[in-house]
Amino acid sequence: MMLASPASTSLRRSPLLVCILLVLFIQSYFLFKYNSQAAAPTSSHRNGFAQQHLAGETTVVVTRTALVGPAGTTPVLQPLADGPLRPAQLNDIVLVIKTGATVIHARVPIQMITFIPNFKDIMIFSDLKTKIGNFEVSDALARVSPDEAGNSLKYWKKLQDLQSENTGLADSDGKMGDLKEGWALDKFKNVPILIDTYQKFPDSSYYLFIDGDTSLISSNWFPYLLALSKKHDPYKSPIYWGSMALLNNMPFGHGGSGYIINQAAMRRLIPETKLFDESFLLDLERNYTKIASSSCCGDLVLGRAMTDRAGVSVKHKWPYYQGETWWSIPYHESNFCNEMGTMHHVLPEDMQEIWDFEQAMLRKTGMDKWRPNGWTDEHELGIKPWKFSDMPPEAKSTNLKDYKYILFRDMYDWFIAPKLPKELAKDEDGKLTESSVRVGWDNRAWKEMELNKDKVKAEGTEQWQKDAITSEKNCRIACEKHKDDCLQWYFRDGICGLGNKLNYGRRLRNDGTYEEWYKLGVSGWIPSRIEKKLDSWRSKCPGKVV
Repeated sequence: MMLASPASTSLRRSPLLVCILLVLFIQSYFLFKYNSQAAAPTSSHRNGFAQQHLAGETTVVVTRTALVGPAGTTPVLQPLADGPLRPAQLNDIVLVIKTGATVIHARVPIQMITFIPNFKDIMIFSDLKTKIGNFEVSDALARVSPDEAGNSLKYWKKLQDLQSENTGLADSDGKMGDLKEGWALDKFKNVPILIDTYQKFPDSSYYLFIDGDTSLISSNWFPYLLALSKKHDPYKSPIYWGSMALLNNMPFGHGGSGYIINQAAMRRLIPETKLFDESFLLDLERNYTKIASSSCCGDLVLGRAMTDRAGVSVKHKWPYYQGETWWSIPYHESNFCNEMGTMHHVLPEDMQEIWDFEQAMLRKTGMDKWRPNGWTDEHELGIKPWKFSDMPPEAKSTNLKDYKYILFRDMYDWFIAPKLPKELAKDEDGKLTESSVRVGWDNRAWKEMELNKDKVKAEGTEQWQKDAITSEKNCRIACEKHKDDCLQWYFRDGICGLGNKLNYGRRLRNDGTYEEWYKLGVSGWIPSRIEKKLDSWRSKCPGKVV
């Protein structure tokens, strides 16, 4: 009979010790296995990393296994599986962003991580030459002639002094209150920006100009440009399109909504032989800097240059070029079934929400995988540039009717439908009204029709209109009883707004008492009418996001 050794006896008596040793053995095995995989990835992993690197999208995470391993263990790096969906990168179009030095770091970074990577060629302009991430930011005012701009450049020089002193320029805390002359500087930027962009990218088919608070539905742009190029050769047929504004009978593209200028229009303004003729460019800049000194805004100045010198006036292409953001868009039959291109007055948090919405749409539709006919692996990898001006013959036969554009309908279904109040309010007698109501809210009904003390004095004003500005109840009744097409109303002391378009709006104040909120405004919607209108609008483009 064999006697047990002291070691084996102690192991028998300590099952916990056995478990610990077993766990340590298993952990050591898997750590060795994972580290071996990390040191020698399979060919499929290598290809995945290579593709992500080419697209500038490499993201890694450190696994918890590595973090709890023995001292000196190499962390295991793995690609993030759920990175952003990217459609075909936009070649042959330059994205040009204009912003100000005090807001650039509050606005542009979110653009850089959302839609900017979908463009191959980007220019960013501010009041100063600087950097943001890996992007060089150009000084939009470097070309401006001081003798023509006059005292307006004082603010620009002040910014330069502050930059040289390493003084923070961000205005997030309001400390730049004495340096709010940025708008006065902005009007000098547009023509110099156009000149610098054209010199840097002289052969592109299109140039898209936006602001730092503009957001894009970037997946809509490739098919949009393909359709545009099939009808208008970008080298032969001049294009200057956007959301047209009009001031003193001068039409111009609204910069915040974005506008696009093609190669043919650029050449009308700056002929090929004059592109690097500094004497010609100085004359162009000085002439429009002088005009800018007595103008409201740089968009108008550029509009004059395109009209007067290039002979190309802006064409109104709303609603694709949109001056509102998701909560301020008025939904109507005029836009509900249309595709979206741009939005304006977009806060950074709004831009993130819009990006999340587009990502969800791409996951649903699969349009991130769409490519035009004639698109090759060389185009995909960026080895061969895509040219809208010289597309492969088969590209022109691409059937865009099959492309699932992101529509205003989709934005309504995603953002507005779940949030719009539907519970009917009660009047002072406890009876249900036809309206749902929010206090301290502005649904922008006054944008469609505003009744106020001055307007109700006009000859021919009906009694119900006069009554509408006297109380919330009468404003509501004006919408419910006197205007059959009224979908929503807004009341504030002395003002009644009546809207035949559907707008969600926003809260006017986040804190305060009910009385304080009430003084700011009360918004109402008529759900029964809204549903009928939505059914009518949706019949022209059936489908829902959710």
